Amino acid sequence: MIKKIIFTVTPIFSIPPRGAAAVETWIYQVAKRLSIPNAIACIKNAGYPEYNKINDNCDIHYIGFSKVYKRLFQKWTRLDPLPYSQRILNIRDKVTTQEDSVIVIHNSMKLYRQIRERNPNAKLVMHMHNAFEPELPDNDAKIIVPSQFLKAFYEERLPAAAVSIVPNGFCAETYKRNPQDNLRQQLNIAEDATVLLYAGRISPDKGILLLLQAFKQLRTLRSNIKLVVVGDPYASRKGEKAEYQKKVLDAAKEIGTDCIMAGGQSPDQMHNFYHIADLVIVPSQVEEAFCMVAVEAMAAGKAVLASKKGGISEFVLDGITGYHLA
Repeated sequence: MIKKIIFTVTPIFSIPPRGAAAVETWIYQVAKRLSIPNAIACIKNAGYPEYNKINDNCDIHYIGFSKVYKRLFQKWTRLDPLPYSQRILNIRDKVTTQEDSVIVIHNSMKLYRQIRERNPNAKLVMHMHNAFEPELPDNDAKIIVPSQFLKAFYEERLPAAAVSIVPNGFCAETYKRNPQDNLRQQLNIAEDATVLLYAGRISPDKGILLLLQAFKQLRTLRSNIKLVVVGDPYASRKGEKAEYQKKVLDAAKEIGTDCIMAGGQSPDQMHNFYHIADLVIVPSQVEEAFCMVAVEAMAAGKAVLASKKGGISEFVLDGITGYHLA
């Protein structure tokens, strides 16, 4: 019988994240609400403690690497005698026994492989939030996904795997409007203005540049309308994504004050942006595994206009729970 869950994820963002990090946010919000005892094992970035007790059922163990260790063992020699994967197993052994626990690895097949190689008998579950071509040591892996679209994706590639759907959820209390919120005023948006909202990465697959181009045309037909863009336009410093972000910034500048680039926002601030919107737009150009933005917008009582891509169409039903982009 499983008595404890160990949640873990790739060593990029600490938990709770201080910026946009959807998977890490999911782990934190779910783990702290579980009735079953659990622990989170994640990377220790600057400003985070060694250990954080969230409540009686949840605590966070941070995995830190000194500058000397990273330089000597991860960069120069690549020996890495005590890697991230082994430290996760050590945390598991510290808080529970192998027989009583399961390690849930979020969105990383590489980390799954590394832990499996370190301990072939460990009880492992993958929770995949995206569609990645599987490269696994065991084809009969146990996989959790948020949508029927993603379930079909992995079942086609791993027919021996046990794939189960656990849809992403939300806390209804979080999305209740705060009557004291004055975000419209802070953004210099009139109370009678119509506000369109985009929230997400500034990248080609999300379709934000197409949205800006469409909004530019819409302004010739409608007045007193604003587009608010939530997302970091400087997330990439080089390469194609950086070039794309520059195009987005140039397009926003050309539109002028009717386009408000609000930058990246922390998870605990996002609900305020939904409340200023009249319509939330999800112009994705790729098949989405799910779409938390659409779910969160609905939770805030907002209309959603979304691309009919992947898992989005499973809950954004055209003319019923939202609208599809043509």
